[in-house]
Amino acid sequence: MRSGSGKLIVFEGIDGSGKTTISRLFFKHLEDNKINTSWFREPSDSKWGKKIRELADKMDSIPINDEFRYFLEDRKWDVENNILPSLKKGEIVILDRYYFSSACYQGARGMDVKMIIDENRKFSPEPDLLFLIDVDIPTAMSRIKSSRVVEAKLFEKESFLLKVRKNYLDLKSDFIKIIDGKRPIDSVLRSVINEFNQFFSQ
Repeated sequence: MRSGSGKLIVFEGIDGSGKTTISRLFFKHLEDNKINTSWFREPSDSKWGKKIRELADKMDSIPINDEFRYFLEDRKWDVENNILPSLKKGEIVILDRYYFSSACYQGARGMDVKMIIDENRKFSPEPDLLFLIDVDIPTAMSRIKSSRVVEAKLFEKESFLLKVRKNYLDLKSDFIKIIDGKRPIDSVLRSVINEFNQFFSQ
């Protein structure tokens, strides 16, 4: 699927988990240590990613098959234009969300989780490491409410996040590392760095 010596590090978690903050801090840590690295997020900046963000407040009214297609097309663009080129240059690629988000979130809307993963794996490189920043639902909801000035979107509602979190915790792979995200940010970041160092020293 890919060539070059680059490594793909993915950060996943429910809304309110702190994964974006941690992924950015980890990116800075690598940069500070003179490691060639890139940081990307999904949805990306493609026309499909922009469409997804424009429709974010209405996502529960969009047919699930359309939602699936938007995310799939956006990811194809991201893989072709961001992820694979950076890996081929030998960079550490850090991703804030990947196809596991699609599987767990769209799975919570009723789609088959395995089918979503299988479709994405047809063109998406596998992560070398996936950090699942896990928090309980009350913690996530408290963080969401403290940072939002408008009513929570579907993806940020408690009943929905319960399903999403279960989907995440049901994922099984050797490259998945579950990190307790309830702790202070510096403690979470240290755990990520320690897991990263241990993995790549093997």
